[in-house]
Amino acid sequence: MKKIFDKVITITLGVISLFFVILMLITAFGGLDTADFDNNIVKALLITLGIIFAVLTGLNVWTAFLDNEKLSSILLFKDKESATKATVGVVKKTARRVTKKIAEAKIGRIQIFADENGNARLKVDVKLTTDATMDTVTKLRAILIDTFKSIFGIEFAAIDFRVVKSKNAYEPADSDIGKRMEQLRSEIVPNVPEAAEDIRIQSEDGIIIPEGGDTDKEIPAVQAAEETEQTGNAAEEETATEEPAADDEQAAEETSVEASEPVAEEEAEEDVSPAESGETTDIIEKDAATETEKE
Repeated sequence: MKKIFDKVITITLGVISLFFVILMLITAFGGLDTADFDNNIVKALLITLGIIFAVLTGLNVWTAFLDNEKLSSILLFKDKESATKATVGVVKKTARRVTKKIAEAKIGRIQIFADENGNARLKVDVKLTTDATMDTVTKLRAILIDTFKSIFGIEFAAIDFRVVKSKNAYEPADSDIGKRMEQLRSEIVPNVPEAAEDIRIQSEDGIIIPEGGDTDKEIPAVQAAEETEQTGNAAEEETATEEPAADDEQAAEETSVEASEPVAEEEAEEDVSPAESGETTDIIEKDAATETEKE
């Protein structure tokens, strides 16, 4: 049905479009003048064709975006030489007959659609007079599946139910509502901002910033001065502690130098060899003998 409708719309739009194109070309090449359109019949014809063209264009766009195609009959079985189909009327009568025994549900409108893959889908409107919607709809679905498979030998790709009317009498008890409220309240997570730690550290250039980055919050001048003074006092104490240690190290070095000097002198005296001492004695003896000869 949808294919036939699309073909009719396409052909009509093509004819109207061709008419307007020819009319425009004739007017452009001087075949018609503006005075020729100053006629009520011509104006009415052009307006009518314009409205028809707009309506058909809208229908064509609407049908192009339809996901399902409405069918008037459904294929039951076929072979190489023949095919057997069942109309929507047969499907409706069969569905209503087998569901009469369910007093809580009444079948309303029934439609058969073809999806994108060409499979048949059944859409059923239901009127319910019970609170057990899930159980009733599931029972209806089971009855329809078994009926169409046993009688016609077909299986629908899907059976969609639409509840168009429901007479229910359920009223929740106060105790059940209270329990449900407690459960929902326990699952609520309040949107509370996390408290940021106000820990400040001293940077290299002496600016106090919060730990982890900069901040837009200004620090009072008095508090900043106190923190800077505390930092300076701590630095002076460290310097004073380091200076006595340096003096002690210098004194230890001087003591080690003084202790090493006598040792060096003794080593120098010991370094004089016996040969040098013997030569000195021989020279003294020769001088004494020379003086004796002269006398």
